[in-house]
Amino acid sequence: MGNSLAFMVLVAWPAAVAVIFSRLNYEKAVIWSFLLGYLLLPPVVTINLPMLPNLDKYSVTAMAALAGAVILRQNAQVPWIRPEGWVLILVLLGIFVPFVTAVTNSEPLIEGVSFRPGLSLYDGISGMVGGVLEIIPFILGYMVLSSPAAIRQWLLALVVAVLGYSLPMLIEVRLSPQLNVWIYGFFAHDFGQMMRQGGFRPMVFLSHGLWVALLASVAVIAAAVQVRESDSTLRSRNLAILLYLALVLVLCKSVAALLYAIALVPLVLLTPPRLQVRLAGLVALVVLSYPLARWLDLVPTETIGNIALDYSADRAQSLTFRFDNEKVLLERASQKLWAGWGGWTRNLIVDPTNGRISSISDGQWVVTMTTSGVLGYLASFGLLCGSVMRIALARGRSRLDGWTAGLCLIMVASLIDLIPNATLTSLTWLSAGALAGLAARGIVPATGQDPVPERMAARPRLRTIIG
Repeated sequence: MGNSLAFMVLVAWPAAVAVIFSRLNYEKAVIWSFLLGYLLLPPVVTINLPMLPNLDKYSVTAMAALAGAVILRQNAQVPWIRPEGWVLILVLLGIFVPFVTAVTNSEPLIEGVSFRPGLSLYDGISGMVGGVLEIIPFILGYMVLSSPAAIRQWLLALVVAVLGYSLPMLIEVRLSPQLNVWIYGFFAHDFGQMMRQGGFRPMVFLSHGLWVALLASVAVIAAAVQVRESDSTLRSRNLAILLYLALVLVLCKSVAALLYAIALVPLVLLTPPRLQVRLAGLVALVVLSYPLARWLDLVPTETIGNIALDYSADRAQSLTFRFDNEKVLLERASQKLWAGWGGWTRNLIVDPTNGRISSISDGQWVVTMTTSGVLGYLASFGLLCGSVMRIALARGRSRLDGWTAGLCLIMVASLIDLIPNATLTSLTWLSAGALAGLAARGIVPATGQDPVPERMAARPRLRTIIG
């Protein structure tokens, strides 16, 4: 899928990342490598190499950014730290679960006319490599962006990036999402899903209009933080940026993304950072517990469906369909509880009479639960949700600054969206790593350089080997 330019850009991206690292300081180089890779590289297009998972925009960017960060590690303003125990355990668990999944799914699935192959050791090794590639943004966030100054740079970069991205977004709102077709030669999703409320959702170079809407919502929250933290001379300008991005978000035509901004922006502007972080930690705990709540039938799905019906019959029908699929897929997940079913659509339900897939896994949590089981879910969502919860419990939280609290609320929007949608990206992993690393340093000051406790500092021998 895609023209020759799509593959050329993907292959050449490491060289572009090298230029970024040569031009920007250490933290900004990491930030803009991931941001520009996410926003500009073609979606869906992959490079197939032996013994490796398919390399896409996320993995190519991650490998290039890791290489630049390791080579220029001596330029880091904040020394790298050894990961805390919970982080190390969950990272290793996430890397090794695909191998366990492969070992426990060696048998083929034959259901009527449907045949799905068993998993081999090759699949297990490839899955482990994929796990390493997926976790790289978290590691770089943990090591490089885990300071108040770097988090401030990260949120400001999000605002600037979406301001720039808003121009192609507005073009697609007017003309329909065609930029990826014009430049990379293909449409990345179902065109019908990009038509909403008598107009179009923008996609630009992302996988779906929902991804663009979530990005716009995140930028609105970051812009609200910028308004709160700015002095009187810049507040009017920053308020204008916030209002403009809010308008762009409305034009993305995503109710969920709009609700995230409506709920969280007032918290940013009107409540103290410590309260913001505590609320974020509570929401993260709820998201982490969501599969258990669904298993115990504690989620009021019928009530939620009725509320949605008051807004739109189509939205209510879509929501009910999602809940029904979650229930079916959770029953399937319970058959391979610990390590899941793996790939090759083994995690989905098929019609044995015609072999067609009869279930849809929209939410990231249910995708993870069915493919990687409870162990894979704890590894992935444990890191994502745990980063926010860890900040909420960190020492010195009374001195939390607005930028750190704002990033916690951005993570709240991203985590909630993982329940109905599979919108997990490298940007979410980078944010989670920054928060977890900041908490690990033992202090979250509003200003100044945060010291690294001696017990957390990297060992000289390891520093010499890596650096």
